[in-house]
Amino acid sequence: MSERVDLERAKKGILIVVLIGIATMAVIIALTFKPGTLRALTRINSAYLWLAVGVAVISWIFSSFPFYILTRVVKKPISFFNSAIVFLGGSFFGNITPFGSGLLPAQIYILTHEGLSIGQATAVVSTRATISSWLFAVLGFTIFITFRSSLSSSVQASLLGIALAAAVWSLLTLFFIKQPVSAKNAVSRITGARFLVARVNAQRLESIRTRVYREIDYLSSNLKDLFAVRNTPAILAVFVSEIVAWFSMFAILPLVLIGFNAASNLGKLAFRILLIFSVAPVSPTPGGSGVVEAAFTGLLLGLVPGEIIGLIVLVWRAITYYLLTFVGGIVMVRFIAKVAFVANTSAKNT
Repeated sequence: MSERVDLERAKKGILIVVLIGIATMAVIIALTFKPGTLRALTRINSAYLWLAVGVAVISWIFSSFPFYILTRVVKKPISFFNSAIVFLGGSFFGNITPFGSGLLPAQIYILTHEGLSIGQATAVVSTRATISSWLFAVLGFTIFITFRSSLSSSVQASLLGIALAAAVWSLLTLFFIKQPVSAKNAVSRITGARFLVARVNAQRLESIRTRVYREIDYLSSNLKDLFAVRNTPAILAVFVSEIVAWFSMFAILPLVLIGFNAASNLGKLAFRILLIFSVAPVSPTPGGSGVVEAAFTGLLLGLVPGEIIGLIVLVWRAITYYLLTFVGGIVMVRFIAKVAFVANTSAKNT
């Protein structure tokens, strides 16, 4: 991903997202459609829905700040505009790939074309992801402690799973900071495997090994620098940005519910929003398509009028997922075209 993006994979991902999304929403609307559904449409307060869109944009803005801050820490500053491209373009690939697997590689790809080395870009992206995971861990643990007696065993397990995932990611980051030699040894064992030695030229393997070693060193040194005591203010600034970004995203559902005049159970729905956003990254379908809609529908049952559940799911998902995917797709297409133009111009000049 550091040298190119897989456009064919992107096309397949978009097709899967659209097809699953349409099919899922068609089923949900069909199952929840009632005579009162049409009447509910006439009573919608659209001002709150537009406000929800505005809050989503605020979330994008604050999600871009970490890249703006962290690239300055590694002495490769980029503009806020380009920081927004990193977030939006990366989110596009994250939203159309299973398990969100395209998110981090796409962000690294964009950052390397902004002048960062692969090690620096990986350090920036990993640090941002690590700090974001801390927020989910804190929220999950806080909800678990505060509402434990009223939560089902499955919800309790989900909250602990969120905290565990954050801990594993943090330990992985710590591993690269403290044990770069062990990471190199792991690479050495992998590249020394018999099936690779038998199929890949020895000189080629050595070149790959040397390059990976170099990037591990860069990653380790940049992570050490990023998490150094002197950079505590920057890390705190990133954490605050993540808080604002995610709480803005969490605020979209209450605004949608108010817009549909169904805000009587916001307290019960509040902590469930965290679970929904935690489901998407671990879903085998791109962006959690189908899984998130179905899970969200289940969470709304009994808490909002049945005839508007489908409408709420449709509007909420459109604002939190499809709008970001659409805008991110436009940003990524323009960025790839810019990279191709620069490459072609350089080739002609040489």
